[in-house]
Amino acid sequence: MKFMSRILRHLSMKTLALLSLGFTLLPMLAGLVSAFFAIEQLSLQSQHAVHHAAAEAKSSQELLDQLNDLERRGKYYLNKRDAASFSDFKLIHDQLTEYLQNQINSAKTSDSPLTIGLEALFIEEKTAFETIVARYPAKPTQAIANNTPSSNGASRPPQATPPDSDLFQSVKAKARDLSFGYAAHIEDESKTLAKLSYSAKQDLVIHIVTLVSISCIVLLVFIYLLHNPIRQIDFFIRTLGAGNFTQPIRVVGTADVEFLGERLEWLRTHLNDLEMAKQRFVRNVSHEIKTPLATIREGADLLSDEVVGELNREQKDIAEILLSNADKMDRMIAELINYSQVSARRTYQKLVLVDIRQMVLTLLDDYRLQLRNKSINVVNFVEPMEIMGDKEQLRTIFDNLLSNAVKYSPEGGEIRLSLKYEGGHMVLEIEDEGPGIDPDERQKVFEPFFQGRSSRTLGVKGTGFGLAIVAECVASHHGKVEVLESHEDHAGARIRVLIPIQSSTYRKSTEQTEGSKNT
Repeated sequence: MKFMSRILRHLSMKTLALLSLGFTLLPMLAGLVSAFFAIEQLSLQSQHAVHHAAAEAKSSQELLDQLNDLERRGKYYLNKRDAASFSDFKLIHDQLTEYLQNQINSAKTSDSPLTIGLEALFIEEKTAFETIVARYPAKPTQAIANNTPSSNGASRPPQATPPDSDLFQSVKAKARDLSFGYAAHIEDESKTLAKLSYSAKQDLVIHIVTLVSISCIVLLVFIYLLHNPIRQIDFFIRTLGAGNFTQPIRVVGTADVEFLGERLEWLRTHLNDLEMAKQRFVRNVSHEIKTPLATIREGADLLSDEVVGELNREQKDIAEILLSNADKMDRMIAELINYSQVSARRTYQKLVLVDIRQMVLTLLDDYRLQLRNKSINVVNFVEPMEIMGDKEQLRTIFDNLLSNAVKYSPEGGEIRLSLKYEGGHMVLEIEDEGPGIDPDERQKVFEPFFQGRSSRTLGVKGTGFGLAIVAECVASHHGKVEVLESHEDHAGARIRVLIPIQSSTYRKSTEQTEGSKNT
């Protein structure tokens, strides 16, 4: 792996992509070349087999023609038995002998199984010729002349064909056997060619499958080499997006990808410095503001208690305004510190298995008195669920959303709360019957210090950090919070929180709850 990393450092993504294309196509090209030569070899074998079969068929036909000619000339000689017919008979015999001898030599050269049949025919034809010549030699010229017609037209009756002419039948029988041998040999060669063709197809398929498999393996390796650095970069970008600026970034890959990783590391260090500076600024400002604010509040308390003298109505009102705004500033500073701490805790989350259902029910019990004072009815549908997360941040999410719903709900109103598992996410929805959130404010409500028109209209006291803290806590769990359209029978705010969870954990919790119900 280290060796591969050292090689990749000297390459670019473009070069690696070209190499992946080349190494992927190389086995395929090798397969095409192998297939070409296999087909070419099979074509040559087919041509040779066809040529050889045609030659044997021609030889068989020529042999039968010469044997028929030999039989015809032989029978003519047996009828005439003169020198001319003998000469013709002997000429055909010599030609056939020479032809058979050439065929025998050719068969021996090619190790043909027809050699024995050719030799047997050669011997049979030679024996028949010698037997006929020995038993029925050619007649002298005078004897032949005696057989010519007389002057009065009378002639001797023709001599019958000797019975030895049946020798030609044995020769023809051998020739027919040889012809069958030729046909059988052609059929054997055809079968051999079919086997060779089938074997060539199998070898070709094996070669193609092997080479395609090699190409796929090479392609997968290069896909990994190309995709892995991108996956690393995506992971580190997501880590930065989640607010984790402490984890060093080191991307292993090609030269240009590692350079990009170095730029991301530079960005991380700068973001971390900015985050640390922001935290220091918030702490310092909060500390510097709290001291004079405490002095102002203490002075306002003294004025309100008339320690320094009796106050008239207007002076008392001014003192009350000072106390109210001092308390408001104190709460705002506390919320600002809390918001800053939530942002900073993205990196230092303490992940534990949290029973969400129990947490929601406990919070509802904590708000029981406030709900009773405003006669608010809570309709809840809470599924058993456990997720891995930061317990304090999850509690803050539910607490802030429920607190807003209680503050904005009218007397005798209703709050709907649902907690369920959907598509690999924990889905929490809280809906009240308050004035709701205007469409143009639905994205702004999650920003720090923002307070909507409804809070100013109803005179609800707030710092503008409640939903901003919710958004930070949800983001630290890689989730999403959004404002939805209200249901038809409600006109208030409807907020949904989605946090990814492990489905196995959810199933385990559900099965345990169902098992307890069954028992």
